[in-house]
Amino acid sequence: MQGKTLYTILLSIIAVLTLALAVMVIFVFTAFNAKTGISSSAETPKPLVERAVPKEEQVEFQLYEDSNEAIFNIKSTEAHPNSFLMASVSIIYDGGKRNKLAEDRKLLLEKNLSILKQACIKYFMNQSYEDLGGEDAMDKARASLKVTFNEIVRPDDSEDMIIIDVVFDKWIRQ
Repeated sequence: MQGKTLYTILLSIIAVLTLALAVMVIFVFTAFNAKTGISSSAETPKPLVERAVPKEEQVEFQLYEDSNEAIFNIKSTEAHPNSFLMASVSIIYDGGKRNKLAEDRKLLLEKNLSILKQACIKYFMNQSYEDLGGEDAMDKARASLKVTFNEIVRPDDSEDMIIIDVVFDKWIRQ
């Protein structure tokens, strides 16, 4: 009789310790996710909404102020080891209805100017002389940089696509 009660008490202690361990594991994983900003819901970003922007509500922002030209090193190949691209990059962005958001968005672009320039450098460093010589090279660069720029300047709570287009006024490979 005494052996059965001792056995029941030991089983109760093991059950309580197992339950405590499970609660502790759940607490650690929830606290870790909250600390790193990882949410347990779906992690896919919301798709951006692009509105049809009339010409008078489109604003141009030159990425490189003085001459609006920049020289980018590009990926070396055996045929073209020390190549570069000279390009002028302008960003066309949505000024909002009746340009009410134009100044705020210009400040947002200026605030992220170094990150935008870095994105350009990173893109062109991964392209070779041959890649940039194709017929659709400018279109690929425009589309890729447009997506990247929108990811950079997009406020967390907004679904609006701010950057409408990326324009290259000059494109010289060397």
